[in-house]
Amino acid sequence: MQTHTIPTVHSQDGTFKGFWDNGCQQFLGIRYATSERYCAPIHYSYGDAEHDCSAPSPFPVQLTSTIELTLTGIHYENLPQEEQCQYLSITVPEEANPESRLPVMVWFYGGSYRNGGCDNVFYDRTALVKENGVIVVGINYRLSLLGFVKNREGGFANNGLLDAIEGLRWIHANIEAFGGDPTNVTLFGESAGGDLVRCIMLSEGTDDLYRRAIIQSDPMGTLENREEMERNILDELNELPLDAPIEQLLEAQRAITSHVTERGLAKYLIFAPHVGIYPLPARKDEEKRLREVAPKHEILIGTNARETASYIGGNKLASALDRFVLTRWIIELVLRKKSMAIFTGPTRKFAQLYAKCGGKVHLYSYFWRKNQHVIGAGHITELALLFGGKGLEGTLMAQGLLEREFLEQGKPLRRIWADFAKTGNISTKKIDGMIEIAEV
Repeated sequence: MQTHTIPTVHSQDGTFKGFWDNGCQQFLGIRYATSERYCAPIHYSYGDAEHDCSAPSPFPVQLTSTIELTLTGIHYENLPQEEQCQYLSITVPEEANPESRLPVMVWFYGGSYRNGGCDNVFYDRTALVKENGVIVVGINYRLSLLGFVKNREGGFANNGLLDAIEGLRWIHANIEAFGGDPTNVTLFGESAGGDLVRCIMLSEGTDDLYRRAIIQSDPMGTLENREEMERNILDELNELPLDAPIEQLLEAQRAITSHVTERGLAKYLIFAPHVGIYPLPARKDEEKRLREVAPKHEILIGTNARETASYIGGNKLASALDRFVLTRWIIELVLRKKSMAIFTGPTRKFAQLYAKCGGKVHLYSYFWRKNQHVIGAGHITELALLFGGKGLEGTLMAQGLLEREFLEQGKPLRRIWADFAKTGNISTKKIDGMIEIAEV
């Protein structure tokens, strides 16, 4: 590892001093935008000033997720948070320089549009970077009431989505100085992050900000028949003053999420981008937009075999029934039906539509450990392999494995993701016991 100098990058929007980390250069907590509450982001530049990039990006304002706490042990309310959370963090191969022109992968975290942050401990970018010679960037975006409900005038807004797009604009303008190729950018995200990637693709004015996209476990089945629920949430939030303290906003979020009366699948994703609100097209115009997008951008898209298993992992009765051979079929039937409705069915339908619109589509099915653990091949479980399992030992998501096992067993999956980012091609179509990929 190099230790004689501090890695320093001079870019269009500032001079950034990072640090060496396990064979990589790290540049953490770079502000790409600012914003007033409920307003679109405004580009931020450091000018001639040097910025120390040794501290992780603070998290967006959020409450703790019961599901993520059960799976990973993370308690978001105990982590540093900031309302103006528009930061990004960059991990670069050790030997990269401004002439390297390396492929760039941009990560968007999931968390039901309520939770997450780009420097979450188990989104460790170093394995992807070191093994595959790519640059990986994580982008923060505003969540829930601050990111996906309203504007200053009290109407609907997609400010969290606009954050993500502004972050991509910053990358497009600055990543070459870090050794990246701004013409070879791949978006990738999981769950709400996968949905955010799809929404970026549909958005106005984003075509030149990326080359390819990877959409993991997008809960598209929750995105129909949302109008009444979204209107009720907007009406409740509009009762608060624009300058309400953060504590009051979080209490309002607790109240809103506790009494949502929606009976359909939309209740599983209370906050999400609003269709037909800038920069997204109306539902009736989505196929038209896809016909513009698809011929220019290859996608890798798919789901896990037991998506909803992650949501029963903390339930003692369901876990017991899943382990008992005479009752496991009942649990599997319920999981398969719900997973098909929320994830698998809509994903296949979108993949077929994208191909019909002229796009190159690789459709994957992930099934690692599906018969070995109550949450095997459940929602988010592929992330332990994709990012190396850092901080997960001893948690439910680890399924009894050690970090070194995730690092080793995840190498072929990370190679598939990175090879797709480099060329748009799939290097391996099948890994026994883990994943299968087919062209649509």
